Order: sequence, then structure tokens, then C-alpha cells
Amino acid sequence: MNEILSEIGVDYVMYPRTEGNPDFIIKENKIAIFCDGDFWHGYTFKKGKKLNSAYWKKKIERNMKRDKTVSRNLRRRGWKVLRFWEHNINKRPESCMKKIRRTMSKI
Repeated sequence: MNEILSEIGVDYVMYPRTEGNPDFIIKENKIAIFCDGDFWHGYTFKKGKKLNSAYWKKKIERNMKRDKTVSRNLRRRGWKVLRFWEHNINKRPESCMKKIRRTMSKI
């Protein structure tokens, strides 16, 4: 994501100390960016992949619930929230870049 944001040419802060701990913020545009790991944030979970352990099922469900709460709270405070799946960042960076640019142009 560093490379994507640098290519766009925006000033950003990585790992800011703010509510929800986004991976990046673009302060000027009030955009919070989260880079969600496929396993940890439930991408494969949503696709119906079975987990071997009740611990992991509970952990990932908590992560997914927390993600929704954090996004909602940030939006209520006037932030635009963007969430990108790990596989999209790695395999489709151009689509991530387009989404960031589109969000910036709406502000």
C-alpha cells in the first residue's frame, strides 16, 4: 500500500495513533485506509471455508465484528473508510489505486 499511495502522490501517515488503528490515513482528505489480511479479517471465512478450531472461528468473528464497529464509528466522525483485502493489494494494486483516487475526488 505504501507504493500505491506514493504513486498517487498524496501525503499519508502510516500506523497513526487514532481510533480503530487504521494502517494509513490521508489527513488532508480525512480518509482512513485498512489493509485487511484475508485470514485474520475473514475473507475465506465469508466464502464458507471451514476452520479446524473453535478458537479461530470465534477470533475471526470477533475481528469481523470489530471491523464493522470501527468503520461505523469513523464514518460517524466524518472519515471516509476504505478497506482493502490483502489479495487485492498484492494482485490488483491498480484497482486499489482507482478506489483511493475516486474517494479523494468525491471530497
